[in-house]
Amino acid sequence: MIEEGFVRLYANDFATLAARAESGSDVEPLVRKRIAEARSHAALMDARKGEGHLPAVAERLDQEAVRSSTRVLRESEDVAGAMARRKAFLQRVAEILRAPLIDETSGIALRAVR
Repeated sequence: MIEEGFVRLYANDFATLAARAESGSDVEPLVRKRIAEARSHAALMDARKGEGHLPAVAERLDQEAVRSSTRVLRESEDVAGAMARRKAFLQRVAEILRAPLIDETSGIALRAVR
């Protein structure tokens, strides 16, 4: 059974990083770190609670990407542009989470997320 708290935690973290990126902060190192943490944590959760935690986060990010963000509506002068950038950011993270993890030394996919 997929834990809602797990999904909510990572979806919220990536949405926060999207907002920080919109404000001009360089968040790419944090995004890479959080993706690695999500993968590792998902493997643990899958072993303990059942499969599907990482795909659930990716699905939630897709849902979040099309929602209006009150933060964007409040803080941005170019709401349409900010929402488009937020959507692209969250969808890019979702795609990365769905992509197979590749062993950099051998080039072999270690695990494909379904």
